[in-house]
Amino acid sequence: MQPLIVLTRTNRVESIHKGYFCIADAAKNLISSIGDPQTKVFLRSSAKPIQAVSLVHSGALEKYKIRPEELAIICASHSGEDFHREAVSSILRKIGLSEDALKCGVANPYNPDMLHELIKKGERPSQLYNCCSGKHAGMLALCRYYDYPVEAYTDLDHPVQQLILRTTAELLECPVDEIETGIDGCGIPTLMTTLHQAAFLYALLAQGSQGTTKYKDSFGRIQKAMVSFPRMINGDKEFCTDLIACSDGKVIGKVGAEGIYCIALPEKQMGICIKISDGNERGVYPVATHILQQLNVLNAAAMEKLRLWAYPPVKNHKGAIVGYTVPVFDLHSNMQFSALQIGSKFDFEVNNDGAFSSGNAK
Repeated sequence: MQPLIVLTRTNRVESIHKGYFCIADAAKNLISSIGDPQTKVFLRSSAKPIQAVSLVHSGALEKYKIRPEELAIICASHSGEDFHREAVSSILRKIGLSEDALKCGVANPYNPDMLHELIKKGERPSQLYNCCSGKHAGMLALCRYYDYPVEAYTDLDHPVQQLILRTTAELLECPVDEIETGIDGCGIPTLMTTLHQAAFLYALLAQGSQGTTKYKDSFGRIQKAMVSFPRMINGDKEFCTDLIACSDGKVIGKVGAEGIYCIALPEKQMGICIKISDGNERGVYPVATHILQQLNVLNAAAMEKLRLWAYPPVKNHKGAIVGYTVPVFDLHSNMQFSALQIGSKFDFEVNNDGAFSSGNAK
């Protein structure tokens, strides 16, 4: 397993994050990879845009007048801001249900301002603050459309979960029983696929309405919703939102728990799946931006806007920068950088023993 990211502190490499990634196109061609592309991973929340395909294809959006921004929240891992919760509430009202029907559980909002506000008021968060509440509202809408029972909709043997599983298998052109499942943090069955399969699914999202499957229009609507409403996908000062907005929709990124990140590139009609093996989220964003930069997807202006995500500084409690989080792989040569190359790339002087001097990323 290859190192993808190193964290430096005071002229030394302190931590190393290893992992995998795979890039594929909509014809299932493997474009590039580090690590075995047949490695299986749980997609976690990166599966949300794929899980939404069944809903969009059904006709439920039309029946319940679910707007594009509400479709975006169905695909989201939102941070619990006011506009996120209102979008979820709106979906529930349209299908004649209340928050009580949700089975995602109560969770603190990711947005620190919202959490601070709750603490200041002495209030507990509701299920609407859960980052997965939009996905759950979408699944409840699908239950209503097909007249499935809303009770136990999170169970694997529930008709709505079986429909999503069958749709995913159809997209992957594989038997349903080849897709393994687990239980996600919000209680929904989470899908396990290979890195190659995940990248392919996101290539279908990238292809959108230009695809060839019967779900192409569904992918097109999901793509348009995510690009048009990036604040819904994550939230203010969050990576997915910044990535979509700063790239002008050339990149659609979706985070998953435990170091998973999936990306759709509409102009290239390619998909990417990244897995940081130790599950640490801090390694995901530099890897993602580094891949995109090497693919020439992000221009200099976009990289500058994403700078703190691409090369997160390591700070002490006084706010002084004492190190950096640095990508150490080359997409084109499939080899990691040497210490000397890292030093050159990031304007560090490197001693003979591989130590970094202080400096700023170029």
